[in-house]
Amino acid sequence: MKVVVAIDSFKGSATSAELNQAVKTAILSTFPKIKVATFEIADGGEGSVSALQSGLEGKLINVKTVDLMQRPMQASYLLIDERLAVIEAAEVVGIDKIKPNEKTIKEATTFGLGALFLDAKKRGATEIILSLGGSGTSDGGLGLLEALEAEDFSEIKITGLADVTNVYAGAEGYAKVFGKQKGGTAEILEQQDRAAQAFVQKIKKERKIDLQKIPGTGAAGGLGGALILLGGTLEPGFNKIAELLKIEEAIKTADLIITGEGQMDFQTAKGKVPFGMAKLGAKYHVPTIAFCGSLSEDLGEMNKVLLASYSIQRKVLPLAKAMEKEVTLKNIEVLTKNVLKTWCSGQNDCQ
Repeated sequence: MKVVVAIDSFKGSATSAELNQAVKTAILSTFPKIKVATFEIADGGEGSVSALQSGLEGKLINVKTVDLMQRPMQASYLLIDERLAVIEAAEVVGIDKIKPNEKTIKEATTFGLGALFLDAKKRGATEIILSLGGSGTSDGGLGLLEALEAEDFSEIKITGLADVTNVYAGAEGYAKVFGKQKGGTAEILEQQDRAAQAFVQKIKKERKIDLQKIPGTGAAGGLGGALILLGGTLEPGFNKIAELLKIEEAIKTADLIITGEGQMDFQTAKGKVPFGMAKLGAKYHVPTIAFCGSLSEDLGEMNKVLLASYSIQRKVLPLAKAMEKEVTLKNIEVLTKNVLKTWCSGQNDCQ
């Protein structure tokens, strides 16, 4: 019997690699003959570089730049086979670097990301992947465009990994949907959206590109739109990472998939890791089980693609205690053992 394990990080609690290892340990301690293949995984946001470095190796390149508030910093990106550069937007412009307020949403810029693009180009990269999750910026990607204004990236394949499909402006645009969590007031968000609408019209007139018709251009405060203007494309983050790690190949010969994320709800089916894993499983008739920290009553489309879903919680605890790494890893180990015992009941291929 073969089990494929690919669990997204439980943000603020445990990493993808830690959760996968805990599940693998629990499986092998109960059924030593089961084959377990683990994949550190992400959906295009936090953890994307780590996941690809784990699966594809490569080296981290350090670059001097500035963060979203223009403070000097060193940031790193992953260079694989001297040709593929993988950059996490959050490494430079992450919302974790600020306490969002009215000042930060007005001043935060994606300018600092340009240094990583330029370094990758200088080193001869032929492809750049930018994961768009976790940004604290709401500048429409204009900072990055300014940083790269005099550079030609037409010979480099640029791909943005997005876990949202929001367009650049309007009711579903970056300002009105994501601006509040980045410190925006209603007045600020209205101003930003007007600016975004004007930029859409400008680009439509000058470049014949309609940012409102391309899903994902509103990702990361409009950074998705900037990548389109650099000649890039946008893809669901999970799909690209799974392709690079060859997860589908492993699933073809699997008997069971175990996946999960910190909080699973109806939004999980909008491109998150558990949905992607379950869809691949369905393609090859491999059942998928999901483990999570918090399990919503409304799972939407997830109910159609999962065999079962479980919360790892075993007793009532304060949230901070429940999210402690040691508690999370112990809970997922206990759950794994119980689920596998049930799954393997009466099956000789587990023994």
